Amino acid sequence: MGEDEFAKNITRFCDHRGNKVLERLKSELKLQIVDEEKVETMIRKLRWSVEVEFDQSIILWHIATNICYNSESDEEVLENGRTLSYKEASKCLSEYMLYLLVMRPSMLPNGIGEIRFQDTCAEATEFVKDRHSIQDEKQVCRILHKVSRDIDIVSPSKVKGDRSKSVLFDAFRLAKNVREIRNDDLEWETKEMWKFITQVWVEMLAYAACHCQVIHHAQHLRHGGELLTHVWLLMAHLGITDRLQISKGFGRAKLIRK
Repeated sequence: MGEDEFAKNITRFCDHRGNKVLERLKSELKLQIVDEEKVETMIRKLRWSVEVEFDQSIILWHIATNICYNSESDEEVLENGRTLSYKEASKCLSEYMLYLLVMRPSMLPNGIGEIRFQDTCAEATEFVKDRHSIQDEKQVCRILHKVSRDIDIVSPSKVKGDRSKSVLFDAFRLAKNVREIRNDDLEWETKEMWKFITQVWVEMLAYAACHCQVIHHAQHLRHGGELLTHVWLLMAHLGITDRLQISKGFGRAKLIRK
């Protein structure tokens, strides 16, 4: 492979933020389901969530992950320790990416994440404030999961209005679509669902690390470095970032900014 082709492959890798995971899922589903049109429909119901603006994807997947996380008991996944690890990893990555969106927005691609986050929080508050029986997050998520079954009937814009940037009801729809694959005829295992969600988050983390400006990574290294910066440095070391490349000379590797 020539240097130009290698550089193009690196650039393509850095542009993935969940879509590559969906391609793998599509291939796996085709091995289990004869009806290709059915597979295409399943993937289409998920693909939109990784094609919107990046800050929107983060909030969508954060809410969907929480709904899935709190809609099942640990007993459902304790039979397989690895499955529980995927579940917990998804939760940690979800919370970290939202933390970056709210507390370190300069490290993420430009967008209106703050507005979307505020509008979504406001809508979620409106949704639960009259439900006095709700005691904790799990109860909220279980109610949201029940509401999600009507999302295909009610348009989110009719509920929130055209001016609101809230993605709450879109996240309901995403959670429903993820769990529908698990509950379809192929009996998608809980383990596979959490493995899939974890892979989406890992791809988003790598995408964010590649697209954060170098100056912001450098600033945070002075204080120990964000996880995002350590991911970026590891990717640079492995030669899988389009912003830095590894050049070997005099028996040691050095980073060269492009």
